[in-house]
Amino acid sequence: MDEAWRLERELWEFAAAGRGAEYYAKHMMTEGFVILPGRIIERPELIAGWATHDRLDRYELSDPRMVMVDGDSVLIIYHVTTHSEWVPNYSGQVSALYTLAGTDWALVFRQHTPDGDAPFEF
Repeated sequence: MDEAWRLERELWEFAAAGRGAEYYAKHMMTEGFVILPGRIIERPELIAGWATHDRLDRYELSDPRMVMVDGDSVLIIYHVTTHSEWVPNYSGQVSALYTLAGTDWALVFRQHTPDGDAPFEF
């Protein structure tokens, strides 16, 4: 679990260095994808998109939670705030699922839920 969380934090380090495409190429499963509001981005499109974006100016991760789904998968949930020219002042919840691929953790999917009011109540 700790290794998966380290990798998730590493994504943001790579993004802050302008190397987001490199992270996804190295750590995401071939069938991996990211869910954003209104769309699903498959791994090849994700890598191509990150290759065109400038680095993040800043980011902050907080409130991590981790749940071992089984012996080979871990779900990570946390809050992120970021800023860059191409995504100014973003904040939201992130969910990421990692699974063991041999002896290494691989990202299966990530979902972003921007902060704001929910369309329903509990």
